[in-house]
Amino acid sequence: MSAEFKHIMLMVNDVMAAVKFYSEGLGLAIKTASPGWAELDAGGTTLAFHAAEGSSGSDSPILSFHVTDVEAMVASLESLGASLEGRIREPAFGKVAAVRTPDGHLVSLLQPSGLKPGTASHH
Repeated sequence: MSAEFKHIMLMVNDVMAAVKFYSEGLGLAIKTASPGWAELDAGGTTLAFHAAEGSSGSDSPILSFHVTDVEAMVASLESLGASLEGRIREPAFGKVAAVRTPDGHLVSLLQPSGLKPGTASHH
């Protein structure tokens, strides 16, 4: 028998604030949400939040997302309390930004090369 991956779980101070951040900021669909536990659909992978007072996110995994417009996404997430880590970079493969969530978790945003704002990715 092998292990089956179920979800990525992040420990957060305020589950409902995390749900708002990821659902409004990144457009993830809410599967279930309560003050102690929530699950969102991150493109077929479940992103779960567990209430943990005093959580800092300092040893957080990096959650990576492909987006169609890095600048617009960064602005949206900043309006929800995120902070841009460094600057938006433009390596050969696209535009990349790292954003720190209000709980201190790191989110990586990639706008792949050739993907213009407002167009859909076929991945």
